[in-house]
Amino acid sequence: MKGQGLLLTASASCALTIFDTNLVGVILPSLVSDLGADFSQMAWVQSSFLLTFASLLLFAGAMADRYGRRRVLCVGLWLFGCAALACCVAPNISLLIGARAVQGVGAALLLAPALSTIGHRFRLQDEAIKAWSTWGSIMGLTMVIAPLLSSLAGYLLGWRWAFFVFVPICVTLILSVPRTIDEDRPSGAHAFDWAGAICFSLSMLLWVWGLINGPQTGWTSHQSVIVFTLGMVTLAAFVAIELRQANPMLHLRLFKSGRFVGAVIAMLGYAGAAQVMAALLPLYLQRGMGISFLWTGCALLPFAITMFMFPTIGRRLSNRLQSYQLLGVGLAIISVGNIWLALAVSSSNPIWFFIGMSILGAGGGLINGETQKAILGTVPKERTGMASGISTTARFFAMLVGYAGLSSVLAFGVKSRLQDELCASGGGRCAVLPDALEWVVTGRFMTGHLSMGELEAATALASYRGGFADLFLAAATVALLSAVLTVGLSIIGRDTLSRAQECSHHDTQ
Repeated sequence: MKGQGLLLTASASCALTIFDTNLVGVILPSLVSDLGADFSQMAWVQSSFLLTFASLLLFAGAMADRYGRRRVLCVGLWLFGCAALACCVAPNISLLIGARAVQGVGAALLLAPALSTIGHRFRLQDEAIKAWSTWGSIMGLTMVIAPLLSSLAGYLLGWRWAFFVFVPICVTLILSVPRTIDEDRPSGAHAFDWAGAICFSLSMLLWVWGLINGPQTGWTSHQSVIVFTLGMVTLAAFVAIELRQANPMLHLRLFKSGRFVGAVIAMLGYAGAAQVMAALLPLYLQRGMGISFLWTGCALLPFAITMFMFPTIGRRLSNRLQSYQLLGVGLAIISVGNIWLALAVSSSNPIWFFIGMSILGAGGGLINGETQKAILGTVPKERTGMASGISTTARFFAMLVGYAGLSSVLAFGVKSRLQDELCASGGGRCAVLPDALEWVVTGRFMTGHLSMGELEAATALASYRGGFADLFLAAATVALLSAVLTVGLSIIGRDTLSRAQECSHHDTQ
């Protein structure tokens, strides 16, 4: 029973991050309309959270190894809950974005030790499969409940109260942690790798900042070049520091394993092509299909229910398939789901779109827990914090890159279609293109009348849907490439290991 309590508490803590992604996706259109945010600010509401989150995950995992998983988890829960309360009362978009950044710090400090706690407790093959399947089911259940609760609370009480939902959840988990998770005393008294932690977090911060601002400032602008150059310098410094450390924050030798690298790529593909859709699908449902705020949670159910159901199927298949095979199948299904959605955008029957959502959710649910198990199962028990930091950094870095990248694809697709409509015939219509782009890409054409008068609502809607079709095709390509790389690297890694074992056996004879 103690193990079950630990699993449920740690999994519920992890679910807070999934809850956040789904919640913000549902309430974002209402939030943007209420606070008058532009497209850049709309992107930063989600990106500021992911920026600090992705930058600090590896640091949080190392802190959990060094200072204790339970202690770091409690700190993360306190910070996450307080920042959610700050989001609830934020008077303007700037303070809301700042509170979201602090919430990302708390999310990193709670997620890495929570995953590490599960990986440390459930090490045997059979119990690990069951534990990570349960974890995946709880994540899927969260994806079912979160949009329903968010849309209901937001519709009845306003988007601010949707943020307030986190506060009682965090209080409950803070009270549960000491009762279900034993205090751990980390082995070893080695000094914490502060130099490595600072360089890695700074490098991640610079790369993520550059990826978010690149579409607005231009990829070849002086600002982008400087940011990416500094990101490369700090990353190189991190590698040099880790190679010289006796007890590094990140053991770089792990990346010599093809199967480990393949599992990390699978995580990147899953998060960047499937999990990120929890934040993007609500935008299309509300703006592209005209579904009301209240019913958005229900409309997301085809995606959420299959995400909830398929971890159980993945657990059964894991007894018959190698890990990389299961990961490859799941990523292929994610690719098919995204292609289906791209085609369904042009259909007048919404059922086709809902079918595509269910296919996408099935592929994601199939490998959600498997990605974690594949990465954490490759390291010693005392380094599960490091492994959880790697896996979660890969997951949410991919979500952030996916959100920023796919949003850029959406904006570019909308712009190209509006340009064809407004500029093809010449005249003065092309002058309204920047205003039209801002109006369409934020979805405001659904809630108000176009002030430029040169663009009909039907054309705006067609451009918006076309941009999302490009977005889904880009996600399908990412998932398919990830599947090929995951399977290929894992096979190469397995063959290399087999040859090494044969050589070792021959030398002992």
